[in-house]
Amino acid sequence: MNYRLLILVLGTFIIGTDDFVIAGLLPHISDDLNVTIAAAGQLVTAFAVAYAIGAPLFGTLMMNLPLKSLLIISMLIFAIANSLSAVVTSFEMLFFTRILAALSAAIFTPLAMTASASLVSEKIRGKALSFILAGITIGLVVGAPIGTWIGNFSTWRYSFVFVAVISFVTVIGVLIFLPKIEREAELTIRERLKGFNKIILLTLCVNVIGTTGGFMTYTYIAPIITDITNIENISVFLMLFGIGALFGNLVGGYFTDKIGAPKTLKLSLGTFAILLAAFSLLSLLSPSTFAIIMVSIIAILWGIPGFGMNPALNSFLISLNPKQAQMVLSFSASALYIGIGLGAFIGGVVINVSSVNFVGIGSGVLVLIALMLFTFINRTANKKARSLKNEFITYRI
Repeated sequence: MNYRLLILVLGTFIIGTDDFVIAGLLPHISDDLNVTIAAAGQLVTAFAVAYAIGAPLFGTLMMNLPLKSLLIISMLIFAIANSLSAVVTSFEMLFFTRILAALSAAIFTPLAMTASASLVSEKIRGKALSFILAGITIGLVVGAPIGTWIGNFSTWRYSFVFVAVISFVTVIGVLIFLPKIEREAELTIRERLKGFNKIILLTLCVNVIGTTGGFMTYTYIAPIITDITNIENISVFLMLFGIGALFGNLVGGYFTDKIGAPKTLKLSLGTFAILLAAFSLLSLLSPSTFAIIMVSIIAILWGIPGFGMNPALNSFLISLNPKQAQMVLSFSASALYIGIGLGAFIGGVVINVSSVNFVGIGSGVLVLIALMLFTFINRTANKKARSLKNEFITYRI
């Protein structure tokens, strides 16, 4: 594997860290900036929505600009945004710096994928792309727990300092190690939309609803776990979730190949709904060693179906429009971040009207809705495929 990919992986790693670490810092940010937990959770909404809008928009507007220069500029802005996050004096200013970080991340990540494909031979482009995306998962498994530990050990501001330092290192690495990269012209937004149909749009809705359910709980996981266990530093629990998520990616890919994407996605969504609802059931326990053990078990298990559904979902989307796989997957990424943002928002609403104990059951209900919607979509897609097959057979006869 080309060693220059490592600097791009470092970039996606720190973006993943910055994205996921905020969940472990919410109580500290809430206390320090005198806002509610629900209000602090909207920082996740701001980041996710800005990323979801920025990825396809900037990807089209900047498709003719030099790739290496854009990588450097976007990561530099990302580093500056996190540096500012570490010194802001108000919640409003932090809200702005999170949006700035998200927009720059939305530029860097797709460009890193494009660059990785240019740095290797065509035979291993798929592996190179998965390598870049693995950086985000590693950010969840390793970076987020480290950032949370730093925030608990000192202050949440130093977590952003950690992100900023690694970001500046990435800027220097791209500047020194990456060659000038030529890239092919990409599709415009109008051209991308031509490949859409009702089934693809509904499947993207499954992505949005399922992710919304998952991130309702993940965004507020710190107060949820603290309420159940009386443990304020949840970095160990985040690491367990990250391990489950990493394993889930592998398991999801394996089962997608073995039993097919639809069955894998149904199995993942059903299991995910049960595990999310379990957080509300665990709130009935009194803080104890037993409660800590149960939370630890759920923490490592819920990441498996939560991330195991991603390979199946994307594989199903590609099967709906193989000729425009890149376009479909780009909008799938946007749908993912829309779900992350909605999860933070709806979770905040649930906390405001009831309590943090009801977030898990609300998450489970949403994921069940996603499961029912996908069951309908899969049935419709199968009917359409059988109809086309019968028409072809009739035509041949």
